[in-house]
Amino acid sequence: MADLEVTERIKVGKVSFINTLPIFHPLESGAVQHDFEIIDGTPAVLNALLASDQLDLGVVSSIEYARHFEKYLLLPDLSISCKKEVCSVLLLSRVPLPKLEGQEILLTPKSHTSIALLKLLFARRFTVTPRYRVTDYHASGSRWPAGAQAVLAIGDDALQLRQNPEVAMALDLGAAWHEWTGHPFVFAVWALRREALAQRDGLVHQAHATLLAAKEYGLGHLEEIATAVDQCSWFSRQECVQYLQTIEYDLDGDKQKGLRLFFDMLYETGELSRRVPLNFLPVTADQREVELKANRSGETETRRKKPSKPTEHAKRTKRFYRFQRL
Repeated sequence: MADLEVTERIKVGKVSFINTLPIFHPLESGAVQHDFEIIDGTPAVLNALLASDQLDLGVVSSIEYARHFEKYLLLPDLSISCKKEVCSVLLLSRVPLPKLEGQEILLTPKSHTSIALLKLLFARRFTVTPRYRVTDYHASGSRWPAGAQAVLAIGDDALQLRQNPEVAMALDLGAAWHEWTGHPFVFAVWALRREALAQRDGLVHQAHATLLAAKEYGLGHLEEIATAVDQCSWFSRQECVQYLQTIEYDLDGDKQKGLRLFFDMLYETGELSRRVPLNFLPVTADQREVELKANRSGETETRRKKPSKPTEHAKRTKRFYRFQRL
């Protein structure tokens, strides 16, 4: 019986970045009970694990869903998104944007979506044509990669590297997308293998409900999460909370419009070979009732505890990452 229980556990992919804490910390701390086998990795690693059937579901790059949508279903009301600034997907440069013409930009291999968005912005938004090289440039904390003129940094790497005095220009990709299109940007989605649904329908729907419960708990306890987790040791508690408040974790209608537009643009530029539909896990009647109840009790995204007064660091960060016309 024990072996049977192990094989029936849902394998869930977890991106090991601070911005996933509002969902995973409640699960891993025991605040929200679950029976998942949680597997850590970068977005690119989780993309590969899900594609090779080594995960049942998880957080994956939006473009991973787009490239293999016939294999996946999206989990409703879950994503890693931003309305404007994201603060942790950044083009960091030692020179202003126009001077990147013909220059090499180092691209992190950790996120395929961020690479696609950056190339799209340069191809259709800016009148600058840089060169690109995908490499694990081994940024250590806030240390600038040797010999680099500009780098694409994501997640915790971006949050630390942005502090380097070599940085003369920072382009927040979420803010750049919003200024261009007026839509939020969805960096990552929660995707489920269709085969997992066919094999374990009941467990899959239960897993979705558990993840929604974890999200609701996490967004209501951001200060508790920021205080408890060692990942924030180079962030003050208040700075960590303020950063997490910039991230959106739902997948509402406006985010779906932004995601469709992103996929359509990638199709038009040849990055995707097909137009991409958004196919969702069917919601059960019980889940629909729970979601309606949650909505009546107040929008999850507006229930976050906000610090009464921003720190001076936060004010500088907001000014620093505002989209610059350079």
